[in-house]
Amino acid sequence: MILRLQSAISLLTCSCLVAVASAASSNIGLVMTTGEVEIDGSRVPGPAAIFSGSLISAGDRSSNLQFVDGTSAVMKPGARVTVYREHSVLQHGVTMQRGVDRHSLLANGLRISGASPNATVLVGVKDASYFEVAAQDGESDVWTASGNLVARVEPGMTLNFALSQDSGNKGGSLDVCGDLQQNYLLTDVQSNVTYQLQGAGLQSLVGKSIRINGTIVGGAPSGTTPQVIAVSTIKKLNHPCVNGPGAAPAASITGLSKGGIAFWVFVAAGGTLLGLAAAGALGTSPSPVTPTTP
Repeated sequence: MILRLQSAISLLTCSCLVAVASAASSNIGLVMTTGEVEIDGSRVPGPAAIFSGSLISAGDRSSNLQFVDGTSAVMKPGARVTVYREHSVLQHGVTMQRGVDRHSLLANGLRISGASPNATVLVGVKDASYFEVAAQDGESDVWTASGNLVARVEPGMTLNFALSQDSGNKGGSLDVCGDLQQNYLLTDVQSNVTYQLQGAGLQSLVGKSIRINGTIVGGAPSGTTPQVIAVSTIKKLNHPCVNGPGAAPAASITGLSKGGIAFWVFVAAGGTLLGLAAAGALGTSPSPVTPTTP
């Protein structure tokens, strides 16, 4: 009888240790705030442990996230973020992510990651069709889920991304504008992404400002191997391409879809959402968003 009781106690102890170890392994960091914060819909005072898959909602004060990998984030009031061990998904509001090269941030199906060590970005999601990215420290890249580079954001630069189901853009085409360089390289003035062009009549346009429409046909996006665009239409400009608010945006649909619906991404310089956040003029009431699956 005593032996059976000892065995039962041992089994219960082992089960408890396994449960504790499992809980500890799923703990990915802490949330800290001077006010209140919601974790999965329940209000908790900071600091509190956060776990993979938890939805964190900042209250009327900023909340700080500290991850076990050494990265961190600051959620502005009203921001909502779903956290995972290696990345987070910004559902609404403004968040500053430090170390985005190690802990990427997703917004509206696009992934923001650092191209420089310890890169820091400020990202703001207005709704399911619009968000902004500003690089604070280091260069950051914005990618589609399939691994196509949408934009490169340098320190001090702010880009806005508008998603649309506009059927006027077909076949995964994109528009880019810039000066054609040797080897038919062109860096788009809006997205800051360099492409290599393929097509007839390019030789005579080297050194000129051009606007082209084409389709990505290959190439791995990196510092040495740009993506390749097969040119469909080309226009020589009598003036440099315009970079900044009011300029014609670049557009691409490659690799981006939600619920089986393809979305076009329009990239343009500037934005007002992050400026309002910096001025403390954003409200705390979230707008409806489409949930993002990591």
